[in-house]
Amino acid sequence: MYDLVAIGRAGVDFYSLDLGVPLEKAEKFAKYLGGTAANTVVGGARLGLRCSLVTRVSDDELGSFVVSFLVSEGVDVSRVRKERERKTGLVFAEVIPGQDGRFIFYRENVADLQVTGSDIGKVLLKETRALLITGTGLSSEPSLSTVLDAAKAARRLGKKVIFNLDCRPTLWKVRDAERISRYRNAIQEAGVLVGNDKEYLAATGETDLRSALAAIPSGGEKMVVVTRGEAGSEVRVGGKVYTSQGFKVPMVKGLGGGDGFIAGFIFGQLSGWGPKESAIFGNAVGAIVVTGHACSESMPRLPQVVTFLRKNGYSFDPKSGPSNR
Repeated sequence: MYDLVAIGRAGVDFYSLDLGVPLEKAEKFAKYLGGTAANTVVGGARLGLRCSLVTRVSDDELGSFVVSFLVSEGVDVSRVRKERERKTGLVFAEVIPGQDGRFIFYRENVADLQVTGSDIGKVLLKETRALLITGTGLSSEPSLSTVLDAAKAARRLGKKVIFNLDCRPTLWKVRDAERISRYRNAIQEAGVLVGNDKEYLAATGETDLRSALAAIPSGGEKMVVVTRGEAGSEVRVGGKVYTSQGFKVPMVKGLGGGDGFIAGFIFGQLSGWGPKESAIFGNAVGAIVVTGHACSESMPRLPQVVTFLRKNGYSFDPKSGPSNR
């Protein structure tokens, strides 16, 4: 019934319309759907995947905004619940074209960390091809147990389990050792890991990337994906390393590029493409996202990605993905 089910953050982003102005001096903001899980399912839906989101939002106008936008994008919201006593998470961000701007999370008493097994139900994981979990979902109970239990169940059912490291230590209230332990448990259940260099360091507690990657069990067909924005990405699987170049684009903001990559990479994997082809496609989706002002609303549709690839010297075959001409 579904190609992708995601569990995790759904919130509201307020991005500055005063381009190049520091956050403390910005006066005008645009409101968008935000949150890495929500952004990714929107990206997947725009590419043609059947997506469902498991999360909770506040029972107010902001929660209604989140649900309405997801519905308008064709994302299944039957597993999105509203909380009267909890809040929808917010992000305020400056937009400095050409570089990563600063942003502030407001996630006190947040609703999306209250997801439980009852939100998922008994049949949802049987009806999907893939499950996406995120690191922030490990930061607090009951979300922690819900995410780990879902990952274990999906793995036992033979589903593809993708773990977006989404490692933001400022959103955690436990010691580093406990955070690393929780990440280790999630890594064991996942078949695909995705994160940037800093996220692998934070997730493992190591001080250099080589040691961080060495600390991750690499048996079987587990994929370890390292993203580096316009510098490209690499996929490690089965003792091999597949590298793919990134795309140099006029970046408006860096936020959302990683979520776009994951949406594109999952699309490639569910289409039966190889790791390199999936990564090239993910790089393209992420590059398109960072040229827009939003994260969710800047997610491209499949024809837009194909056109982008062809303009950048790649041919495209729906059965095998992008390749160099």
